[in-house]
Amino acid sequence: MSVAEHKSQIEEDHTHYHGVDKARDHISVKDALEAFLKEISPVGTEKVKLSESLGRVLREDLRSSFDIPVLDRSTRDGYALKIKKDQIISGFKFRVAGEVRIGKRASLQVKEGEAVRVATGSFLPLGANAVVMKEYAEVKENGLALEVKREVSLGENILQAGEDIRKGTLVLSQGTRIRPHHVALLALVGKQKVSVHRCPRIAFFSTGDELVDIDSSTKSSKEKTRDVNRPFIESMLKELGASPVDLGITKDNFNSIRKKLVRGLGSDALILSAGSSVGEKDYTAKALDSIRGAETLVHGVAMRPSSPTGLGFFKGKPFVMLPGFPTSMIVSFFVFARPAILKLTGSSKVFPQMLNAKLENDYSGKEGLTHFLRLKVEERNGDYTATIIKPTEAQYSSWLRAANGIGLLDPSKTCVQAGDMIQVFLV
Repeated sequence: MSVAEHKSQIEEDHTHYHGVDKARDHISVKDALEAFLKEISPVGTEKVKLSESLGRVLREDLRSSFDIPVLDRSTRDGYALKIKKDQIISGFKFRVAGEVRIGKRASLQVKEGEAVRVATGSFLPLGANAVVMKEYAEVKENGLALEVKREVSLGENILQAGEDIRKGTLVLSQGTRIRPHHVALLALVGKQKVSVHRCPRIAFFSTGDELVDIDSSTKSSKEKTRDVNRPFIESMLKELGASPVDLGITKDNFNSIRKKLVRGLGSDALILSAGSSVGEKDYTAKALDSIRGAETLVHGVAMRPSSPTGLGFFKGKPFVMLPGFPTSMIVSFFVFARPAILKLTGSSKVFPQMLNAKLENDYSGKEGLTHFLRLKVEERNGDYTATIIKPTEAQYSSWLRAANGIGLLDPSKTCVQAGDMIQVFLV
């Protein structure tokens, strides 16, 4: 079903969502993702110091502005030589003509038959074309002569200027998320500041009369449901390089939800959990409809769990309506919110790396749905195996203690058996 066909079925009160049994009539995961992501653009850019760049996404290609090394260097402690032939025979003697200390440009020139003491990383004296390691050289005549104990080849133990990185070489591409080893690389090529996408501000809140904060100390807190969704969302936003804006919990009240929506839609994106289904007190979709500029692109996806997921935009800013059950919320976040946030950050990679794993048990699904199975993934001799964590129903959250992956069962397969291969991404 196309997005246009899907939207034509949406009634004003959003009663097109009828639960999991009707979920196969909704838009596919693939079509929903494509329609949603193509409308999302990265946030703006800023210049930051290299020391503040960790986790940020590059806005531009970065090239080295000079050769590395800038001059020929020794790669070993030893003696720089100037030799005529491709090799010199063991036992050849040289006159020690001086020393080049590390960190200083060599001021002397080595001639044929001479040796100059060098350290690992030292610039080579002019004329040097080989370095013999000190382990293979014996100093004689009170340090004035050197006898080589093995054959030495032209260019041996020398890193030539530009051999590591040439001037103009692309060192990091636009869209790269900067990791610690990237920081080292950028320092090597002298980048003191880099142009990166700013951290998108992502607002989020939960709805539900039954919810209380995890640190609630009220007497009735045991009778309530602790809101685990916001802590998960906040931690994921931080991990993805976004700035979380926690708007707390909102009661199941149209006006309260609408006010919170208006506030949240002022950020770069908005994520809300619960209130995406159509129940007596699910006011979120109606509240969004009442806000000028807010457009629901998708409400209801052919997937299990998380079928009541909603996606939309407010003046070009994306919002995601997540289901309330933690399991459904987490799956929906990984499928829709995660790639949307990564695209906002400017990342060139918005989808997780997929693995092929062999199932250890059977599973029967519903035709026409994309199923997301919670799995324990293990590596055995280079191959991956995946065990389905049960119970598989969305109302159970115990899988969080055992599962480390989510497997995809596409709509063309209603059942899988032990031994079948399945695509998995790690969580």
